[in-house]
Amino acid sequence: MQPPSAESSPHDHVLDHAARRFNAQGMELSTHAQFVEQLGAVRPAICGLTEERKDLLFQVYQRSFQVVAWHLRGATRRRGHPLKVVRSLVATVLNPARPEIAAPSEIDLLSAARGAKLRSLHDALVAELAAVLAAGAQAGQVRDCDFPVAARAILGLILWTPVASHRMPPAKLFNRPRVIEALQDLLTYGRAGDRSVGVEAPRLDLAPPSSRFPASVGFPDFQSSSREKVLVNASYLLNRCGGWRAPPEEVSKRLGCDSRPLRELAGDKAGLVRACQARTIDVLYRILEEAFASGRTTDVAAFAFAQALAEAYLREDVQPLRPFVGLEALSPDDLEALRIRWRVLWANLRGRQVDAVANHQLRERYYDLAPLIWTALCGWLASGLLDGGDRANDHSREVAQLMRLGLAPV
Repeated sequence: MQPPSAESSPHDHVLDHAARRFNAQGMELSTHAQFVEQLGAVRPAICGLTEERKDLLFQVYQRSFQVVAWHLRGATRRRGHPLKVVRSLVATVLNPARPEIAAPSEIDLLSAARGAKLRSLHDALVAELAAVLAAGAQAGQVRDCDFPVAARAILGLILWTPVASHRMPPAKLFNRPRVIEALQDLLTYGRAGDRSVGVEAPRLDLAPPSSRFPASVGFPDFQSSSREKVLVNASYLLNRCGGWRAPPEEVSKRLGCDSRPLRELAGDKAGLVRACQARTIDVLYRILEEAFASGRTTDVAAFAFAQALAEAYLREDVQPLRPFVGLEALSPDDLEALRIRWRVLWANLRGRQVDAVANHQLRERYYDLAPLIWTALCGWLASGLLDGGDRANDHSREVAQLMRLGLAPV
């Protein structure tokens, strides 16, 4: 197999440019006209390549999976040790000198056949990486864990880090080589100050306080639904389809009711995005407050937070909005206000960890990049590529353990 290269083909050049634009702006704000304007000389390739955005999206996602697969096989050939394979995969895929890969955030926009094709490419990657980790565990080079879940999390962090880097200003703080080093370090050793100490954290109650979410929004009695249920379902669709679909109509289909009450609840799409984002920040603050409740050591609290956050995104009945979805629907003032709220939230989380770092309960290295890593993790968790189902609790614990311990033997 030849290395994926943007130099050999205008076709690949279009896909690489589209991947970067999709990561930075999402599909909705990325038009063929923009590609024509910026790539001028390759207009025939664009016209011949796609007849609609979904076709372009499919090809961009397919190429991204193929690029990751090529780098994974190269890392496996070059590196015998599985931890070196993972570190090499992170470094080569996220190398700023290479074309950017696209996070597959909107697979559900595509036809069932194309969605199945992309998921099969992703699942093949997962199986290949999980086999590397399992072989490493047999050789005593990797700690024992749920290898398929760990492989999905590793790929998720790699795929969504470019999106988080684009959409979390100020971007100048996120030096790509340092981000690569931080991910390599996290996936090798995790955040725990003493990895030999076992930590058990309680499973947090993710049900919302009923007082915060009024029950009636004008639905008929036989189709009664709460504001919470509306925003959960809107978040589910936005997480998997971006801002491309008109959420009020799509949510009404999902709930089996008329869209009028939804419009009365949130107004237009921008209003629904604002409501979903506000609810998401509220959910994360509740998780943060409950995880760091008095009496818990910070390392236990950090583990409880990671586990509850992962479970929230894996459960369809909780389903926070991923941090950077739907932003194209917001006004500049709303967007700036939202970014400030997210920065305050992540700063709050980071502040809770200062004492733990001082007491050696958590490692100090790269902890300032935690907001970017958590944003990438949330983007992956909300994508549907890890189906929680009735194993949401087990999967969320595996994700939290990966964040705490990494992959190195304990």
